Amino acid sequence: MKKALSLLIAALFVMGMSAETFAAKKYISGNVGMAWFDDATATQVEGDEDDTVDLSFDSGIALTGAIGCDFGSTRIEAEMGYQKNDVKSITFDYVEFLDPYEPPYISERDRLETEEGTGDVSLTTFMLNGYYDIAPMEGSGVEIFLTAGVGAVFVHFDSVGPGIDMDETYDVVDDYTSTFSETTWAYQLGAGVAIPVGDGIMVDARYRYFDAADITTRDDDELFVEDPMNISIDSHSALLGLRYSF
Repeated sequence: MKKALSLLIAALFVMGMSAETFAAKKYISGNVGMAWFDDATATQVEGDEDDTVDLSFDSGIALTGAIGCDFGSTRIEAEMGYQKNDVKSITFDYVEFLDPYEPPYISERDRLETEEGTGDVSLTTFMLNGYYDIAPMEGSGVEIFLTAGVGAVFVHFDSVGPGIDMDETYDVVDDYTSTFSETTWAYQLGAGVAIPVGDGIMVDARYRYFDAADITTRDDDELFVEDPMNISIDSHSALLGLRYSF
């Protein structure tokens, strides 16, 4: 988290010290909307069992705030965002040993089990975005824009469960949950339309796709079959916002 904040501050410093930036219009913006995680699959980092844990999510809320510079047809901004989604269901695809004291080729079998999920997953993002603005109707002030950004994301799992007792019964245990955090890199792509509604004020509506690099769970995590697992988070958002230029 501290590293991500440092990168955001550094980006703002570079933007502020650029000679072209001094001549550009400055703006602040904020967006709010709905966000949807794609289903996420956690896979084992090591091991021969190929256990997986699949997570599906309910829709959630997404918020962003940014400060940027407008050069005319292009813009650059530093953005901070937040997204939170409840876990809808968890599906376990794992190898069950009916008798752990017998050789695997005698006693192992695959098992698929889906349970109602608990807890939530949240993202706190720190992104550096670029924009390309297109004015399809000259004089109207309406803009169609494309955007892309890179940065860092703080991923937090909060009481995500239930998990499975992989040591003895292979039963679902409500108290087995996952709470952990990790920071990784991410990128986002988007497009939208902005409409002027006042002096220096624009309303914009946009779609955004967000993708984070893999994160790794703890090796003692009871939800993720007690082995380190890699999991990737990506999402889609529909956002509505305001931009004020000064």
